[in-house]
Amino acid sequence: MASHLRVRENCDLVIALTHMRLAEDMEVAEATKTGKSRVDLLLGGHDHEVVRRFNGDTDTDPANVEQGHDNIDITVEGLIRDAQGDIRIIKSGTDWTGLSLVRMIIGKDEKGSTNISTVVSQWSNIDTENPLVSTITPGINQLLDSIHNRVDDLVQEPVLHSYTLLDGRGSVVRSQETNLGNMLATAVQAFYNTDIALFNSGSIRCNQLLGPSIPGGSPLLIKDIINICPFENSLLVKRIKGSVIIHSMENSIGDMHMDGRFLQVAGLRMVATWQRKPEHRVLEIFLDRPGAAPQKLDPSRVYTVALPKFIGDGFDGYTSFPAEETIVDEETAITDTGLMLQIFGQKAEERCDDHELGIQRAQAVTIVGTASDGLPIVNPVVDGRIRFIECPAL
Repeated sequence: MASHLRVRENCDLVIALTHMRLAEDMEVAEATKTGKSRVDLLLGGHDHEVVRRFNGDTDTDPANVEQGHDNIDITVEGLIRDAQGDIRIIKSGTDWTGLSLVRMIIGKDEKGSTNISTVVSQWSNIDTENPLVSTITPGINQLLDSIHNRVDDLVQEPVLHSYTLLDGRGSVVRSQETNLGNMLATAVQAFYNTDIALFNSGSIRCNQLLGPSIPGGSPLLIKDIINICPFENSLLVKRIKGSVIIHSMENSIGDMHMDGRFLQVAGLRMVATWQRKPEHRVLEIFLDRPGAAPQKLDPSRVYTVALPKFIGDGFDGYTSFPAEETIVDEETAITDTGLMLQIFGQKAEERCDDHELGIQRAQAVTIVGTASDGLPIVNPVVDGRIRFIECPAL
């Protein structure tokens, strides 16, 4: 793409906006540092840290702002010491707490080649009263405040209670079975009445424990549901061969960086180990039907599977899914956010009969009672559908 932009579109500069882990950004930076395919700067996401890396750096730990320096030595009251040179990668934190001010100085060397020096000022904690920050973003704070006020009015409506803490912490849902993950996957499976449901943990974004609200706590609000599933992922249904499902579960636990590929599941039970190499970690996998003994998943059989479009399209390493037959596509699918809101009584403007029946099925497996204020109650549990055991390495 960089080569196309330079050669075909006559661009002088190419800046990449990425959403990858730092190690992957550094691979890209190394592969695109010279010639027509040069990327002059990568502005990265995914890592929730303030980061900068120069050409030739090798430190892939995003907790370190700059290679070779302790963060405390280059930071004063949230302001990180300015840097200048062949800076290749800049990341700016998360949740509006970080900020990077970038200036690129462009010149020509003796041979007429473009020479670029990047200057960056970065904050790990933004002080909006800082004169420099206020000059960078005139009016932005006021605009954000007005938007937040309008949205807050809409999302403060209480929608449900929980008997237990709902575990949506990113470090947990991306590495093991959780009760919130089980609730989501089970609801999706019931909505579509499929054999199996897969729910990639990267779709669960609240990164916190929610509840409990019974006894004596405040109910969860619409904004809590949106924070759990903020992306409006379409939930597809595919017919998928057992061998592909087994491979997908290997991919789910193929990376110990705790990224979003880890799958929360319904309709399956799996025994696995972290002690073996990727592609050899799934020890047993069973089809789990209510009221029936678990049966080993048949690699040659085709199963109906509900799953978010993101992994259905092959992202996060699920490259086998796109070729599998789709029986509910994006046009007729419900979204994860919409499903959760409708389970707890937020009516869609238009809802077809099939969706109505699906909502009733999802409510039946999600809601366990009604509180005195009339709101539904949930009580999801961890039931051992994903178990990790110690096992000798191969």
